Amino acid sequence: MIKLPSLGKKEEFPDQFFALDLGGKIFKVFVLDYSGDSVSPLGSRKIPRTDTAEEDLKEAVEELKHDFPEAKPLAVVGVSGPHTLAFTTVVRSSTDRDVEELAVHARGAALEDAQKELREGLGEPKLSVTEIEAEILEVKEVDKLEVYIFSSFADGSYLGQLANLVKNAGLSLWGFSSLTFNLVSKLSEDEELNALIFDIGGSKTEISLAFGGQLMDTKSFFWDFKENGNPTAFLDLWLNAVSSALSAFEGVETFPPKIFLTGGAAAFSGLLEVLSSYPWSKDHPFEVAPEVVTLEEEKLPLSLGQVAKRVKEEGSDE
Repeated sequence: MIKLPSLGKKEEFPDQFFALDLGGKIFKVFVLDYSGDSVSPLGSRKIPRTDTAEEDLKEAVEELKHDFPEAKPLAVVGVSGPHTLAFTTVVRSSTDRDVEELAVHARGAALEDAQKELREGLGEPKLSVTEIEAEILEVKEVDKLEVYIFSSFADGSYLGQLANLVKNAGLSLWGFSSLTFNLVSKLSEDEELNALIFDIGGSKTEISLAFGGQLMDTKSFFWDFKENGNPTAFLDLWLNAVSSALSAFEGVETFPPKIFLTGGAAAFSGLLEVLSSYPWSKDHPFEVAPEVVTLEEEKLPLSLGQVAKRVKEEGSDE
């Protein structure tokens, strides 16, 4: 994985740091340690998003600072959901072209695509879209030069709200990173991941497509999970929204035969059963019925430790 030269932080990344997931009905705060070859959680707090959530978040951070005084008050914030977008672009050209030149061109084109999709998805035609991260994943050179570049984007005002939460909690913001991108990296450590990932939160659902250990694309929609009412009819409507999201993935010849579930609402009553029995191949290119596997709810925010791993590896290569 090659970091683009204009991105990334130059200061030394600490062994112990804060990782935050602030995008759902529950704020999640972790203190992570990366002093060896792997990331381990030292402590955590969960804060319901209520009228007092900002003060509760500050108090939780102070408690974690007290419990883990060696942790630097530096925060990596994971983002996902309808306010964000992440995908991998493949750029092909003649072999006499410069890789960095192609990457700059790809980033510009990706930003235009992200602006169009986020503005349409959120219904705000003048939405300001910010690039969060961009990394060259792979460079191939045979008859043509191929550059695989990952990019993630978000609504600028949404990032501003998250940055204010971090600041008011008494932490320094290192940066934002795609939650799913880090999860794919984590799950691909032993074997390249080929799967769909359903991040099912209380107020949103994000579907991510991973091939060959790379996050290829994400699609999201708002959905408020509620326990009341008719759960069967509720899940039927949700599955229709999932089906529409899958139809929005372009150029997919065959979806992978595995679905990972994560997020707080993945435990919603009856959800695993309807996903396991759903006729996926009826409207979508599945060769076989996909295996549905539930991940631990904390796996998604804990995977932000991959940021520390990448930064430290890049620092050792310089």
